[in-house]
Amino acid sequence: MKLVVPFERSFDATYGLEYIDPAHGRVAVDARHLGAHGAVQSGVYASMAESIASTATAVEVLEKGFMVSGLSNSTYVLADITEGVLEAAATCRARIEGEWLWDVEIRAGDVLAAQATIVIAVRPASRAAPPPAA
Repeated sequence: MKLVVPFERSFDATYGLEYIDPAHGRVAVDARHLGAHGAVQSGVYASMAESIASTATAVEVLEKGFMVSGLSNSTYVLADITEGVLEAAATCRARIEGEWLWDVEIRAGDVLAAQATIVIAVRPASRAAPPPAA
């Protein structure tokens, strides 16, 4: 898969996402991930979930002439994590025309730190842009 932006210059690289495979990734928690309350900020979890679901979808559909884009992200933080490694695993639950539904679990060791439901839009890459609004 050809990346438009090299991974090392991407947002994912900025916060330290490391891909294990397209549907699994991890982030080693450090001070940049923590909010004022001392625990990992919810945006870290939401970013991990959407990136992994988008990437796992893209790996399967880009070479078939489709593009992917995040459509919906519902991420729920379930535990205050202050250190360690966050491990995310995405499971595709449904593939319907134009959308893929993913569940993503993010764990810190044995603790379920966050749960996300992600919907990824899958559209033909050659689709013409809609006309400008009047």
